[in-house]
Amino acid sequence: MHSFTFAAATIAVSFLTSTVSAAFSAGSSKNVVVYWGQGYDQITLTEVCNDPSVDVVSIGFVNGFPKNTQDYPSTNFANACGPGYYTKPDGTVSGLLSNCAGIGPGIKTCQANGKKVLLSIGGGAPTDYYLPSVAVAQYFAKFLWGAFGPQTSAWVDAGKPRPFGDAVVDGFDLDIESFMSPAPNANYQYAYYDAFVNYLRATAFPTGPSTYYISAAPQCIVPDAHLATAIQNSKFDFIFVQFYNTPQCSARAGYNGLSNPSASPFTFKAWVDWLKTNSANPSVKLYIGLPAGPDGAPSDHPAYLTPTEAKDLINYYAATYPTIFGGVMLWEATVSVRNEICGKAYGTYIKDILNGKAISTACPTTTSSVVSSTTSTNIATPTGVSPDGSCGPTNGNTCKGYAGGECCSIWGYW
Repeated sequence: MHSFTFAAATIAVSFLTSTVSAAFSAGSSKNVVVYWGQGYDQITLTEVCNDPSVDVVSIGFVNGFPKNTQDYPSTNFANACGPGYYTKPDGTVSGLLSNCAGIGPGIKTCQANGKKVLLSIGGGAPTDYYLPSVAVAQYFAKFLWGAFGPQTSAWVDAGKPRPFGDAVVDGFDLDIESFMSPAPNANYQYAYYDAFVNYLRATAFPTGPSTYYISAAPQCIVPDAHLATAIQNSKFDFIFVQFYNTPQCSARAGYNGLSNPSASPFTFKAWVDWLKTNSANPSVKLYIGLPAGPDGAPSDHPAYLTPTEAKDLINYYAATYPTIFGGVMLWEATVSVRNEICGKAYGTYIKDILNGKAISTACPTTTSSVVSSTTSTNIATPTGVSPDGSCGPTNGNTCKGYAGGECCSIWGYW
């Protein structure tokens, strides 16, 4: 186990505190977005929010949509919630989780650290969600704003749900991947998401200094079958393209195509061109979405890029399209933390890349200074706690005041 001094620990904590307090900038090209809420045995939201490499957390998912204007949506946040669901006005039990005690404090931690938190709707499982009408789309937007936006006495006094307590999300993310067979109607995969977003923009979001955001997470094929219409007809701030799970346009295809980008099947440029022509928001920011480890794309392992490979891909597209490039989206937070390389989580490498820092995945080797010999006089005998705080083979193997040997070795090494 490596040891360190109290002073070094204090410096590290001070650095961490100053780093996580940096304010989010929507116009930056160096943002890291991570999804959280679906990780296997996932870390807590508070842990994610204390990670200095993270700028935005997208909590997933609201994975069931209301079928009428009296219905409640459904949610799933893996192990972050206990049993318990809200009861709908008609007396039946909904799929809206009511026992998610750690999420609200986590959101507040993120915001105290200068990060933004989005609530993502949709997701990849189940896929039987859709909006049946404009009226339901607008009701859904109004419901989400009441349940997860700024808390109002009118909402609370009416006994309506507040799953995260008085915590307030900073906006909403659309990760629409619906598929149903038979289809409920011809346009169910894309219909009325523009009405949903436009209601939030025009009616729910307040005017003034507080800023709320809308993002979309389409697949890498251009245009996206689910979100193209919404992006054309309503204002999105960020587009987090999923360059994984679709091998023909994945991050692996992008990396392999860097030798001849004009012929690459990687679709970042195609997204740039399509957004310039079609986006209702001319200032939209486009992100490269990557799996944060092989487990982030279990059906498409080759899409995972090592930090060195990711650096080449990110640097090329950030430099080639500096106006629209917004940063990197990662799926997902727990995968990133567990994909530790040389003592650093994957997301930390991505943030360093975006900040222009040099990275290396050549891990330093820890060596032992044991001398091999046939004589019996080459290895000094430890002499206990040093009386004057100095270290060495004759002074002692522990600095004064550190009884556990945390300070130095018998050889005087820190």
